[in-house]
Amino acid sequence: MNTISCGTDDAVAKSFATALWAIDALFEMARVGVDGVNIHSYPQATYELFTFSHAGGRWRAVVEPEYYGLMMFAQAAAPGSRLLAVSQAVADRLDAWATRAPDATVRFVAINRGPGARTVALRVPGTFTGATLELLQARGLGARSGVSLGGQTFGAQTSTGVLAGPRRAVAVGREGQDYVFRLPAASAGLVTLVPVIGR
Repeated sequence: MNTISCGTDDAVAKSFATALWAIDALFEMARVGVDGVNIHSYPQATYELFTFSHAGGRWRAVVEPEYYGLMMFAQAAAPGSRLLAVSQAVADRLDAWATRAPDATVRFVAINRGPGARTVALRVPGTFTGATLELLQARGLGARSGVSLGGQTFGAQTSTGVLAGPRRAVAVGREGQDYVFRLPAASAGLVTLVPVIGR
């Protein structure tokens, strides 16, 4: 599967909206029992994940926004993780998913497809050493560049294939029993909660 397989709309296929779609679509597949997904792509496809060029003896790549969404999903659904039930108040254009890894780390993903920032209050049973937040964001849903994941980016092009820049995972504060954070418009947030050992 992919965003618009057999379609040719660059405004959709190369937009930041595809990054948010990728996370949500893969979690939906996992929710209904799918245990593997092949993201369809090939060179010069409208929806390809990256393109390569060779000049001056060096290879360079341009990484499309959707790839960042796939990277966040891979972080959120670590090998051996299982989906957790998430109960949430009805919120238009806000989706939420959670997993528990074999080491009992809980990861929570909130996807804000709306035009305004949202305050998210997260309550998770258990005892944790704390919570950190990494954001997947761009200038808006239609952005085709300027995407970052946890503050890191491949930039306009990359010759290393490695995210560059300092990784930003900020601590999430608590208000009573809830971990509370602000989720910008058109973004996704990954909250990681590390359990207290022996609890």
